[in-house]
Amino acid sequence: MAEYTAAELAEMVNGTVLGDAERKISGVNSLALATAQDVSFLSTIKYLNKMESSKAGIILIGQNIKAEPGEKRTYIVCEDADKSFGKLCNLFTPEPIHYEPGIAPGAFVHPTAVVDPTASIGPNAVIQEGATVGKNTVICGGAYIGHFAKVGDNCFINANVSIMHYCVLGNRIIIHPGAAIGGDGFGFTPTFRGLVKVPQNGIVQIDDDVEIGANSTIDRARFGKTWIKKGVKIDNMVHIAHNVIVGNSSVLIGQCGIAGSVEIGCGVVVSAQAGINGHITLGDGCKIAGASAVQHSVPPGATMIGIPAANEKEYFERHTLPRKVKRLAARIEQLEAALAALTDKKEDAE
Repeated sequence: MAEYTAAELAEMVNGTVLGDAERKISGVNSLALATAQDVSFLSTIKYLNKMESSKAGIILIGQNIKAEPGEKRTYIVCEDADKSFGKLCNLFTPEPIHYEPGIAPGAFVHPTAVVDPTASIGPNAVIQEGATVGKNTVICGGAYIGHFAKVGDNCFINANVSIMHYCVLGNRIIIHPGAAIGGDGFGFTPTFRGLVKVPQNGIVQIDDDVEIGANSTIDRARFGKTWIKKGVKIDNMVHIAHNVIVGNSSVLIGQCGIAGSVEIGCGVVVSAQAGINGHITLGDGCKIAGASAVQHSVPPGATMIGIPAANEKEYFERHTLPRKVKRLAARIEQLEAALAALTDKKEDAE
């Protein structure tokens, strides 16, 4: 197990040691869970009480944090404690798991499927008719690659991921366990006999460098394609409906839902549990706050908040209005009382 002194860590993060520079640690952890053998960090005074009760042997602190080292603790003052701690975490990252090229016993690979010899196919994985798996791609145990689907080079498809028929994935894509790519879109037509299913004949296309979180779902298009463009990052349990387009480098955060035929621009952030109404556009660089409900198209660069979602100015006006009305009502009561007193005084004088 590797050990590092406070002086060595400070040199790595360009920080200054306060206290015993020879104190050693052998791991990283949160303030709450750290032991004397761990390094932790504090970047904001908001959690100062957690630092004071922490057992961490070394703590990285921001330049705005005032702290005195003790017999059992050393501090390292950094320009950015959070980023510096992230750098130190790399020192203790376990060796990456090595996946042997080839097809594991128990996997099913259809005779017409094309699997590059450098790819790794795990136990109980299924590669269906006409599917393609590229160079150095890992398909973990229990994953399913549907008929005529294509998975590019250097992808990592985790356990129990489903990639359905005809879907197309680019290169360097990571998909976490349980995600489903290319299930039918939610399309039904009401008739006097009940709901009739509308055929979902399109595909899902996922471009290079996309990462998709566990148990997220991306529906195939009714026609054409549902399209996740280059560099998009999708958190766990996100739902993307049929014919949605997500622009380059956008971020979709846990449990948000995107209804059908939405077009999301580049660099958009949709925060946790937000809901986006169907057939609208989110302009480049806009931000949707958590748990917001967006009903109409959003211009580029806007920030939307609330239910129904509004821009920042409208949101704060809407939420401060009741307090303004309450203050005005109280003021009116005061004025009415003063007016009544003047009237009574006038009548007495007469």
